[in-house]
Amino acid sequence: MGKKKIALLAILGCIFIIAGIYLNNTSFIYLGIGTWLSGLIFYTFYPRYKEIMSLILGLLVLHAGVLLILRETHLELMGFFIFTAGIVIVLDSGISGYLKKRNIR
Repeated sequence: MGKKKIALLAILGCIFIIAGIYLNNTSFIYLGIGTWLSGLIFYTFYPRYKEIMSLILGLLVLHAGVLLILRETHLELMGFFIFTAGIVIVLDSGISGYLKKRNIR
Protein backbone atom coordinates (compact mmCIF):
# COMPACT_ATOMS: atom_id res chain seq x y z
CA MET A 1 0.00 0.00 0.00
CA GLY A 2 1.67 3.12 -1.21
CA LYS A 3 2.05 6.24 0.83
CA LYS A 4 0.82 8.22 -2.19
CA LYS A 5 -2.58 6.54 -1.94
CA ILE A 6 -2.82 7.30 1.77
CA ALA A 7 -1.88 10.93 1.13
CA LEU A 8 -4.45 11.14 -1.67
CA LEU A 9 -7.22 9.90 0.62
CA ALA A 10 -6.18 12.34 3.34
CA ILE A 11 -6.11 15.27 0.92
CA LEU A 12 -9.44 14.27 -0.63
CA GLY A 13 -11.07 14.04 2.80
CA CYS A 14 -9.60 17.41 3.75
CA ILE A 15 -10.95 19.01 0.56
CA PHE A 16 -14.45 17.69 1.30
CA ILE A 17 -14.36 18.91 4.90
CA ILE A 18 -13.05 22.37 3.99
CA ALA A 19 -15.67 22.67 1.23
CA GLY A 20 -18.37 21.60 3.68
CA ILE A 21 -17.28 24.14 6.29
CA TYR A 22 -16.91 26.92 3.71
CA LEU A 23 -20.26 26.23 2.04
CA ASN A 24 -21.96 25.30 5.33
CA ASN A 25 -22.99 21.97 3.80
CA THR A 26 -23.15 18.96 6.09
CA SER A 27 -23.09 16.42 3.27
CA PHE A 28 -19.57 17.45 2.23
CA ILE A 29 -18.46 17.19 5.85
CA TYR A 30 -19.96 13.67 5.98
CA LEU A 31 -18.07 12.75 2.81
CA GLY A 32 -14.79 14.10 4.21
CA ILE A 33 -15.08 12.30 7.53
CA GLY A 34 -16.21 9.14 5.75
CA THR A 35 -13.21 9.33 3.42
CA TRP A 36 -10.85 9.65 6.37
CA LEU A 37 -12.51 6.82 8.32
CA SER A 38 -12.65 4.44 5.38
CA GLY A 39 -9.02 5.16 4.52
CA LEU A 40 -7.97 4.55 8.11
CA ILE A 41 -9.93 1.30 8.34
CA PHE A 42 -8.76 0.13 4.93
CA TYR A 43 -5.04 0.70 5.45
CA THR A 44 -4.88 -0.57 9.03
CA PHE A 45 -7.13 -3.64 9.04
CA TYR A 46 -7.61 -4.65 5.38
CA PRO A 47 -4.38 -6.60 4.78
CA ARG A 48 -5.32 -9.17 7.43
CA TYR A 49 -9.14 -9.28 7.27
CA LYS A 50 -9.99 -8.60 3.61
CA GLU A 51 -13.53 -9.96 3.45
CA ILE A 52 -14.72 -8.51 6.74
CA MET A 53 -13.24 -5.09 6.03
CA SER A 54 -14.72 -5.04 2.52
CA LEU A 55 -18.13 -5.73 4.04
CA ILE A 56 -17.74 -3.00 6.67
CA LEU A 57 -16.48 -0.45 4.14
CA GLY A 58 -19.35 -1.32 1.81
CA LEU A 59 -21.82 -0.78 4.64
CA LEU A 60 -20.19 2.57 5.47
CA VAL A 61 -20.50 3.69 1.85
CA LEU A 62 -24.08 2.44 1.70
CA HIS A 63 -25.06 4.37 4.83
CA ALA A 64 -23.32 7.52 3.58
CA GLY A 65 -25.53 7.30 0.51
CA VAL A 66 -28.62 6.91 2.69
CA LEU A 67 -27.62 9.97 4.74
CA LEU A 68 -27.23 12.01 1.56
CA ILE A 69 -30.62 10.86 0.29
CA LEU A 70 -32.39 11.68 3.55
CA ARG A 71 -30.55 14.81 4.72
CA GLU A 72 -29.87 16.86 1.61
CA THR A 73 -32.56 17.73 -0.91
CA HIS A 74 -30.28 18.90 -3.72
CA LEU A 75 -27.82 15.97 -3.56
CA GLU A 76 -30.28 13.09 -3.86
CA LEU A 77 -28.85 11.84 -7.15
CA MET A 78 -25.35 11.74 -5.68
CA GLY A 79 -26.79 9.87 -2.69
CA PHE A 80 -28.34 7.26 -4.98
CA PHE A 81 -25.02 6.77 -6.77
CA ILE A 82 -23.15 6.37 -3.49
CA PHE A 83 -25.85 4.02 -2.15
CA THR A 84 -25.57 1.89 -5.31
CA ALA A 85 -21.77 1.82 -5.00
CA GLY A 86 -22.15 0.62 -1.41
CA ILE A 87 -24.43 -2.21 -2.51
CA VAL A 88 -21.90 -3.27 -5.15
CA ILE A 89 -19.05 -3.23 -2.62
CA VAL A 90 -21.07 -5.29 -0.11
CA LEU A 91 -22.04 -7.86 -2.74
CA ASP A 92 -18.44 -8.09 -3.98
CA SER A 93 -16.90 -8.39 -0.51
CA GLY A 94 -16.61 -12.18 -0.63
CA ILE A 95 -17.94 -12.61 2.89
CA SER A 96 -20.04 -15.66 1.98
CA GLY A 97 -16.99 -17.54 0.66
CA TYR A 98 -15.06 -16.52 3.77
CA LEU A 99 -17.82 -17.86 6.03
CA LYS A 100 -18.01 -21.13 4.07
CA LYS A 101 -14.25 -21.64 4.37
CA ARG A 102 -14.36 -20.77 8.04
CA ASN A 103 -17.13 -23.30 8.78
CA ILE A 104 -15.28 -26.09 6.94
CA ARG A 105 -12.21 -25.82 9.21
